[in-house]
Amino acid sequence: MIYKNLSEQLLLTKCGDGDTLAFRELYQQYKSFVFGVVYARLNSKEDARDITQDIFVSLWTSRQQLRQVKDFKIYLYVFSRNHVISAYRKKNIRIKGESYLVEQIDQLSYSAEDHRLANELTSHIDQFVDQLPETMRSCYSLSKNEGKKNGEIADLLNISEKTVRNNVSEALKRLRLSLQSSHPELLALFVILTFPAVFA
Repeated sequence: MIYKNLSEQLLLTKCGDGDTLAFRELYQQYKSFVFGVVYARLNSKEDARDITQDIFVSLWTSRQQLRQVKDFKIYLYVFSRNHVISAYRKKNIRIKGESYLVEQIDQLSYSAEDHRLANELTSHIDQFVDQLPETMRSCYSLSKNEGKKNGEIADLLNISEKTVRNNVSEALKRLRLSLQSSHPELLALFVILTFPAVFA
């Protein structure tokens, strides 16, 4: 079975059933994303790498919960953020903006607000993408929602890879501007979810 061709939901279901190959595929797909979320809050890449590994160990330990996850990227963002806070409480790491975090630590430990914002962000993105021109909408959806590579999208839509890149880039630009003007409180979460590599 070629696991990289499986849908995210099927991978999560298989992980919940104890399929190590499915979990390995999720790890390959999301290790950079998790590292980005973690390192955005730390002063040390070494700590970030260690905590990233710990996060995936914890995910495997609690793998049965993955069957119920509907939006894994948002779930992983919250899970990773809370894991950083847990590590901080154990005094193993230092966090960027530590003095502020000390004051807010109890409030930040609860993920309900994160889930609310994440749900609002998802809703806004869905509405925004629906209004994009057809080619741009297809390129964005295939890239960001289905995780397809530019070459695959180009073949599916019978356009060049450059056209795919340009359309995805323009869609992201428009979306950032839309969030900045109408939902600034969601912009930071959008950037973290979409561009984790900028923190590495």
